[in-house]
Amino acid sequence: QNIKLVNDVVSETCERKKIDETVPEVAKISTSLSPDLSANTPRANEEMEGFQDAKNILKDQLVKGSPHLDVISLVGMPGIGKTTIAEKIYNDPIVTSHFDVRAQCRVTQVYSWRDLLLTILNGVLEPADRNEKEDGELAVELRRFLLTKRFLVLIDDVWDNEVWDNLHMCFKGARNRSRVILTTRLSNIAIYAKCESEPYHLRLFSDDESWTLLKKEVFQEESCPPELVDVGFRIAKCCGGLPLFIVLVAGVLKDKRKKAELWKVIEESLGSQNIGSLEETMSVIGFN
Repeated sequence: QNIKLVNDVVSETCERKKIDETVPEVAKISTSLSPDLSANTPRANEEMEGFQDAKNILKDQLVKGSPHLDVISLVGMPGIGKTTIAEKIYNDPIVTSHFDVRAQCRVTQVYSWRDLLLTILNGVLEPADRNEKEDGELAVELRRFLLTKRFLVLIDDVWDNEVWDNLHMCFKGARNRSRVILTTRLSNIAIYAKCESEPYHLRLFSDDESWTLLKKEVFQEESCPPELVDVGFRIAKCCGGLPLFIVLVAGVLKDKRKKAELWKVIEESLGSQNIGSLEETMSVIGFN
């Protein structure tokens, strides 16, 4: 899933920069990603200052607001931080103390209705052997239990209305301030699932915020050497305001932090208008 997200982030960034590309298969990308960089991809930086306002607003919607069921939707392109923020507020102590039971599931484009039901059931109830039950029976079991509790369910990466229609059957009619956190890259999905709260659209990072994050990822508590400031800012700007892409590029720069000429190569590769493929882009900046 992380490799697919890397592929999505880079390809969408290149598309916005009008780079003519052919996106290779995810499996091909995964074999060329360095292990060290791949291990760093889930950590889209816990201290992103640009996220703090979003987290505060969303936390308030979770613990306050309507006494009925409400859906808190986060909308944005791949790499902008939807899952990072959703999981942060889902696991926030103030939020967790507000609910009786919690569960989370990831949908993606290819999903199994049965697997989603079992994932949520095993989150709110003790895991049990439910293999003999039909999908409808699982849905009824989940609904009967949830309607007796104040629940919080995180549904990550929703791609179509059918997913929400199926899951909503298990939530419909819930009271006691139960909440669903939903993440999607598609505005129409968030609007379709809306109960009371308006969908929250995550914004891209500004150039200054991108540079701040890049510096923090590369240099930690150290200062950026003067000779790298200008080229570093330009590299941050090339990342298109996407936090995950910034973190990925920072993972490459860490090994080249004192070599301005290598940073300039990365800048040129990210800013090029003539790169022929995504694989070439990743190769030039050090992803393989």
